[in-house]
Amino acid sequence: MNISSRKNPLVTHFRKLVRERSYRHECGEFPVEGARLCLEALNEGLEITSFLVTENAKEKYPEIVTAISEEFTPDIINEDISAYISDTKSPQGVFVTAKILDKNESKGKIVNGGKYIIMDNLQDSGNIGTIIRTCDALGIDGVILSPDCADIYSPKIIRSAMGSLFRLPVIIAELTETIAFMKEKGFSVYSAVLDETAQSISEITLGANTAVVIGNEGNGVSAAVTEACGKKLYIPISGAESLNAAVAASIISWEMTRRQ
Repeated sequence: MNISSRKNPLVTHFRKLVRERSYRHECGEFPVEGARLCLEALNEGLEITSFLVTENAKEKYPEIVTAISEEFTPDIINEDISAYISDTKSPQGVFVTAKILDKNESKGKIVNGGKYIIMDNLQDSGNIGTIIRTCDALGIDGVILSPDCADIYSPKIIRSAMGSLFRLPVIIAELTETIAFMKEKGFSVYSAVLDETAQSISEITLGANTAVVIGNEGNGVSAAVTEACGKKLYIPISGAESLNAAVAASIISWEMTRRQ
C-alpha cells in the first residue's frame, strides 16, 4: 500500500508510539527507526507488526529492505510522512513497529555467577541506552532497572542502545526486593556512591555473583537502595566533581569483566 496522508492509521499509530510512553505500553508495541536497527530487530527475532519504507530508502538500502520485506510486506510512504513520524532530523526512511519484549520482573533471569548493572531512577535516555550497549559489549549478564527509570522503549534509548536492547537480558523490577533476593543467592551488591565510607573500586574484586547500582543523574543512589545493598564503592577521580552515569557504569563494567 502507498501512503501519502498523515491521517492514515498506520502513520498516526507510529507517531503516537514515538511520542507517548503510556500509548506504547497500552498497545504493547514500540517503534524502531533506521535501516540497521530495523534489520537488527528482524534478526533478533522480534515480532514485527508493521513496516514502513520510502522509495528512496528502497534504493539506498536494498539488501536491508529486501531482507525485512521477505518477512513482512512493506507499506510505502513518501518523504513528508517519513519526516512526520521520525524522531530524528535526517530520517533514513525505514521504520518498523514491534511487540514489546518480555522485560518485566523475573527473578529467574538472574543467573548464578552472573554480573549485573542496576539502574536506580535514571532519567537520561542517552545514559540508559549507552549503559545497555556497553554491558552487551563487555559481557555483563544483564541490567536491572527500577520502574521509575526512563522508558526503555523510547526512541532515544533504542537508538543509543544500538540493538543491544534486543539481545541483552533487561529486567524492570522493584530494587530493594530484587537486591534482597540477589544477596540471598550469594551476590555481593554495591551502590556506586561518593561517600567516605565507600571502598575504592581498585580495592575490590568485582567478578562473578556481583551487581553494582548506578544512581540517578542528580541525586545518586537512593537511601533505601543504598541500605539494601549494604556495600558501597567509589571510582577515584580528581578535578571533576563526579562522573557521568554512563561513564561510571562503563568503568565498573570493565572492572567486572576484565579478568575473564
